[in-house]
Amino acid sequence: MLREAMRVLRPGGCLAVFEGDYATATLATRSEDPLNACAESFREHFVHDPWLVRRLPALLRAAGVELLCVRSFSYVETSKPGFMLAGWVDLGADALSYSGRIGADMAAALKAEARRRIASGEYFGHIAYMSLVARKPA
Repeated sequence: MLREAMRVLRPGGCLAVFEGDYATATLATRSEDPLNACAESFREHFVHDPWLVRRLPALLRAAGVELLCVRSFSYVETSKPGFMLAGWVDLGADALSYSGRIGADMAAALKAEARRRIASGEYFGHIAYMSLVARKPA
């Protein structure tokens, strides 16, 4: 991706990257929270490299751009879940079941637990994001 960005970017042009730090992804509200297995499963089955964002500054420098700005952002879902419920919980639970780690009943129970937490105000999901802005040398 970076090679292609460098190829099409004009000299002096800016590149902006915004990516999730999937190594921080969690649904846990306490130690050994069973619902967090869904986040871990999602990361394992659907995220190519959960540590990529931590290497991005070095990768961008190695690609020959000057880093202008690096920032971190936090995204939290509580009472109004979005992509974490349909993605991390549902897809993660399904992947656990399809892989044979848990049965279909346990996958359904994990999904139901997430929805119970939403209804009771106990639901929590979090991921950190990083934004980077870089300039290609003139």
